[in-house]
Order: sequence, then structure tokens, then C-alpha cells
Amino acid sequence: MYEEKDLIDAQAAVKRAMTLMLVPAVLFFGGAIWSFVVRIKWATILLSALAGCWIIFVHQNIMLPKKGYCEHVRKALRAARKDTEGYYLRMEATPVERDDVMFYAFYLNVGEKKDPEDDRLFYYDALKPLPDWQSGCRLRIISYDKFVASWQVVSGPVGTAASAQYGG
Repeated sequence: MYEEKDLIDAQAAVKRAMTLMLVPAVLFFGGAIWSFVVRIKWATILLSALAGCWIIFVHQNIMLPKKGYCEHVRKALRAARKDTEGYYLRMEATPVERDDVMFYAFYLNVGEKKDPEDDRLFYYDALKPLPDWQSGCRLRIISYDKFVASWQVVSGPVGTAASAQYGG
């Protein structure tokens, strides 16, 4: 599901976001320093405040999600993984945010099909194409923590032949 190219792309996105944050901030701070030297108090205050607000805004809304996704891809490729096999139950319709990354939550039953005690929660990357799993198909999930790093259909109904090969 993930390749080294995904990690390189995520790292490049973090660098672009850093540039987006720093270039205007440097200009704001440069203007604040200039206005301080020529003694324009209101401009110094305004430009300093703009620089601070810009850094906080970009960091919270752009940098954190990109850094979180970069870390997620790195862990998916390199962290200790766990194999889990079970029956697919359902996927939630709306994505949720975990560790600054958007995921779709889904449930896998690892025991008897009707025993809710054996249901396991996993998170599937919202930026990847959603698989066409059918309820009841048997999946092999390779994960770190509860986050899917790769998957494979073991048996049962699946929507398309391509989706059976996607994550493996």
C-alpha cells in the first residue's frame, strides 16, 4: 500500500509547507525590524503580530497534518508490524483524525463471526483509494498499532479483482 516514493513525496510536502511558513514570516519580521529601526511603533507591533499569527496558523493547519502524514508513512514502511486475519465487518462513512492524519475506521472480526468481543478496530488512510471490501470477506491486515500498512483479501466476496491486489 505504501512505497518509498510515498515517503519521499510526504517529506517534500513538509518542506514545501515549511517554505510556505517561513518566507512570509521572514518578510514580516524583516519589516518589523525595519520599522523598529526607523521608530514606527505601530508598524513594529502590527508586523510582529502578523508574523506570529502567520506562523501559528500555517503550523497548525498545514504543517502538523503534513508532518503527521509523513510520520504515518514512515511508520507504515519501517515500524514493527503485526499481521491480523479476520472477517471484514464495516467501514465508517466519515473519516476521523488520529495523530493529525485523516483515517477511515473499520472493523475486523478475528474470532467467531457473530461474537462482538472479537471485533478489532483499524484505521485506513483516507488519502488512499478505498478498497471495495464486502462484509464477510476474510482479510489479512498488516498494521502498526491500529493503522493499516498493507492488506490482502484471503477469501470471500470482493468488489473487483484489482482491489484484491491493491494492498498486498
